[in-house]
Amino acid sequence: MGKILTIIIAMLLCGCSSMKHYNVFQYDNGNDPVQEGLYRIVDKRGRIGYANENGRTVITPRFAFGFPFKEGKAKVTDKGAMKEVPGSGGEYHYWESDEWYYIDKAGNRTE
Repeated sequence: MGKILTIIIAMLLCGCSSMKHYNVFQYDNGNDPVQEGLYRIVDKRGRIGYANENGRTVITPRFAFGFPFKEGKAKVTDKGAMKEVPGSGGEYHYWESDEWYYIDKAGNRTE
């Protein structure tokens, strides 16, 4: 019982409990890497958001697709389609949307 309690306390202290509903976005057969202090997370519906290095949700998943942060902003969209790269046999995909925009690290729309 003491070991379980220690694990629960450690999760609460590190902020891991804020990730209980979200999974780390899977990229290139592994967890999304941290870029500029954030990594992508997904909810049960597949919507993308962002968490910090401590596992705390910074931007709640709400985007259909979203790229990692680069130079303080991330390219995201609210709707679109995932398409297979021709000739990849289903191994590679890309996102297509006519409504991409950028967000800052607080999740606000930016230029």
